[in-house]
Amino acid sequence: MKQRKRTVLAAITVACLLCSCSQTANGATTETTVATTDATTLVTALDPETLFSTRDKTGDYDESQAITITLSDTKATSSDNSKVSISASTVTIQDEGVYILSGKLTNGQIIVDAEESDKVQLVLNGVTINNNTSAAIYVRQSDKVFVTLAKGTTNTLSNKYAFVAIDDNNIDGVVFAKDDITFNGSGTLIINAAYGSGVVAKDDLTITGGSYKVNAADHGFTAKDGIAIADGTFQITSGKDGFHSENKDDATKGFIYVGKGSYNITAHGDGFDGASILQIEDGTFQIKTGGGSDATLAEDASAKGVKTTGNLLLSGGTYTLNCADDAFHGNGNLTVKGGNYTIATGDDGFHADLAAVVEGGTIHITKSYEGIEGQTVQISGGTVKIVSSDDGINAAESGEDSDEITVGGEKGKKADGERPAFDATATPPEKPAGDATTSATTKTDASTKNTTGNPPIGTPPTGSAPTGTPPTGTEGAIPNRMGGGFQANENCDITITGGTITIDAKGDAIDSNGSIHISGGVIYITGPENNGNSCVDSDGDAVITGGTLVACGSSSMFHGFSTDSTQGWALINLTEAKSGKVTLTSGGTTLLSYTPTREYTAVLVSGSGIKKGSTYTLTMGDETKTFTMESLSYTSGTSSNGNMSGRGQMNGTRQNQTTTKATS
Repeated sequence: MKQRKRTVLAAITVACLLCSCSQTANGATTETTVATTDATTLVTALDPETLFSTRDKTGDYDESQAITITLSDTKATSSDNSKVSISASTVTIQDEGVYILSGKLTNGQIIVDAEESDKVQLVLNGVTINNNTSAAIYVRQSDKVFVTLAKGTTNTLSNKYAFVAIDDNNIDGVVFAKDDITFNGSGTLIINAAYGSGVVAKDDLTITGGSYKVNAADHGFTAKDGIAIADGTFQITSGKDGFHSENKDDATKGFIYVGKGSYNITAHGDGFDGASILQIEDGTFQIKTGGGSDATLAEDASAKGVKTTGNLLLSGGTYTLNCADDAFHGNGNLTVKGGNYTIATGDDGFHADLAAVVEGGTIHITKSYEGIEGQTVQISGGTVKIVSSDDGINAAESGEDSDEITVGGEKGKKADGERPAFDATATPPEKPAGDATTSATTKTDASTKNTTGNPPIGTPPTGSAPTGTPPTGTEGAIPNRMGGGFQANENCDITITGGTITIDAKGDAIDSNGSIHISGGVIYITGPENNGNSCVDSDGDAVITGGTLVACGSSSMFHGFSTDSTQGWALINLTEAKSGKVTLTSGGTTLLSYTPTREYTAVLVSGSGIKKGSTYTLTMGDETKTFTMESLSYTSGTSSNGNMSGRGQMNGTRQNQTTTKATS
């Protein structure tokens, strides 16, 4: 195999926690690291300047110097028989050069079998090529092949039946390339793969322009070393993934890069599936996977919108995703720097095994099991709206809260390694007061555990409640931690420093198996009606030092913030459920206002205007509470279920997995 000109740097590892990358004027990659631990491994983003050559982008050719090949049903002719060998309907190109193809083969093949150093350009100038049992275009050997779609032309490639071997290579695509292949130009290419994939590249696959309509039994486009797309229009229907890149022999390869373009993908598997890194800069994406968010999946199925086993970087784009599985999934880190997202999913909106980071963009998750999930979740900007049947934002190590979770006396079935599949007809019972044992979790996946030995931002506790005396001058007891039934996981943390976040969650709205730190942003929460869940829940400290928060929900698991908090907060437990707007005023000035979407029995508010010694009026529907902050915290009333501790039950119903589907 030739020495590859581009690979994903070894710096991209599943041990890294967060890096923000940008380019300088000369195209070099720069790295901006946010220190979440004392030892942070850098993530190196793909540099598009190294991914596309000038010839990749232009698709230019001199027609006067080109060799013409004319196809005619069962035969072909060429203007230069010294470089082209023709046997009936099989055309073999043996030398470097530009070849312009036109006409039709009803059962034939174009083979490129040149020297390893040769570059070959195939200009498709209105061709229709079908091969019943093999590839319509087969690149057996070359340095690189350029497939140029001539302006104003429509070209069709297809197969009909199962593949039959013609040599030692396992041909399994309508276009099959053993070496690098580039598609460019401005014409249209239609690929109908009744068997196998549309395009298969055993090295690098590059696309810089053109319009593509692919209907494939397996993957739409697949490459071993990497897929780099600068632009193009794509309409793909696939039995497996829309785009798939994976190198089982080299973990640093198998990347996907998207610069821009338009993508309409309906996939039985994943929309995009990359291995080492998946990076999207811009584009328009309409993706439906696995039948959509209401569909059911087999236990081993994957029907994610955009997925990578490495790091996922999203800088921009407009996305409309309807997925049976996670909409965006990274087994490493997931970073959102910008873009517009409309998401309906049967599982998570955004999932990262390590850090899930939102720095900007507009995110609207209209349906999900959990909205945003990662070992750590960091939100510093953007507009985020989440509707979830379980947690809105969740920080948990991969495998936590998933393998054996008891619900109503029954252990939940593990679903895709992240969340159990529940019986949609079953309703989790409310826990009795003081019972912290309804959920029993067994951790089984230690393969992705943070091995740095360093906690995230702040110093989370190690499982025991902090000491000290609660503030005075309040009505009712003030807990100084959120959970208490589980030992805090020091690797898990939710940090919110900016952005506008609106959550409508049937489970915990903000839930961390470790700590929570809020120092900025605006947060509005409609929390659970189920008394086994809370608007804000953590096994470690929950600290607020800035920002604005209004949270309304069930009161039994509802707690305030820890004594390390430096911003004032108030928690009001109501004697009966209320509905309607929640407003906090002081001296005739409205400080906070939010209208939840459901009834609530408790309200938690915090903001920079809540000061020690000041008096406030909190209006909750038709009830009003006036109170004076004698310290930085205030609580009133008693929770409806004895203010019990311990983590809440799983409230959502991730789609039961019953149908059978391919996993790749």
